[in-house]
Amino acid sequence: MKSFKEMTGTIGGGNVGVPTDAPKGASFDPILYGKKKKPLRRYKEFTVPTEVFRKFQTGRNKFERWSKYLNLEDANQKAIYDYASKNRDHVLILKDEETGAMRSIRKRSANKL
Repeated sequence: MKSFKEMTGTIGGGNVGVPTDAPKGASFDPILYGKKKKPLRRYKEFTVPTEVFRKFQTGRNKFERWSKYLNLEDANQKAIYDYASKNRDHVLILKDEETGAMRSIRKRSANKL
């Protein structure tokens, strides 16, 4: 019969091989090596004329048309509309070209209406 010392040596087995430095070509797991992934940027800044900036002063209501606030024939303002329609959950930041004031346009209000 085996002694207790011999049985515990075989049960506890070997070491778990976790490398401290990843070899070249190996897959990189950021959690394993303590590095965090860079968060995605979920906003875009647009420089707009003062009149457009003032139209967004009270905010845009949920089902209002973008053409009420933007001239969709202008290339810069059309870019705002295109970005907002493709990236619905992102934030738009409008910057007044004269004063440099900034305003953000979010998808929803704070109470999710």
